[in-house]
Amino acid sequence: MMPLFNIIGSSKGKTIGQIKDELGIERDKMVKGASGLIVENLLGIQNNNRDEADIPEIGCEIKILPLQKNRNGEIKAKEPTAIQMINYMEVSQETWETAKLRNKINLTFWVVYLAKKNGVSLHQNDYVIVDYFLDHPTDVQNGIFKKDWEDIQKYIIEGRADQLSCSMGVYLEPKTKGANNQDKTHAPDGKGGTIMARRRAFYYKKNYTNTAIIPQIDLSPIKEKK
Repeated sequence: MMPLFNIIGSSKGKTIGQIKDELGIERDKMVKGASGLIVENLLGIQNNNRDEADIPEIGCEIKILPLQKNRNGEIKAKEPTAIQMINYMEVSQETWETAKLRNKINLTFWVVYLAKKNGVSLHQNDYVIVDYFLDHPTDVQNGIFKKDWEDIQKYIIEGRADQLSCSMGVYLEPKTKGANNQDKTHAPDGKGGTIMARRRAFYYKKNYTNTAIIPQIDLSPIKEKK
């Protein structure tokens, strides 16, 4: 992990544009999702949708966390963070002990950057790398994840996958994720058959990143200089 710490540590306070220049990547070649892709290029970690973690040797996931700095100086997570697509049929057959989601939340290397300031979204070239944090949830936090996951699973098993809501959960939310509201997949109907339900993914709620991640990072790169 030390190389990752050193790479991001040496990038603190730099903008995505500066990092692109250092990597020799043409700025107009990377548009949507550039911040994540840049960090992947910087860290040498390729984007993947596998069940295993991004760095399987140590079971570590890489997550990118955009921040927003409000006019009053308050710094918060800009949005929930995607973890993994929900396979309704698989989740209905899992237990918390066997849940694939656990591979994605057990150990996470968070790279944090500023994306919005004073109510205005920054151009992606002006995103500032703030800090990193290696997160391994405590027993108490894992208990909350477990409760959230089981509540979501209950809906799925009962044939209510389409009634899931991102208002659910304390740390996890089942947020819609697909091309449109017609982007559906198979889910249990609660009677031994299947129905079609909107695609969703497990997301970290902002409540988790605001309380468990942001307080642990060094915000000095985006604090106003006195």
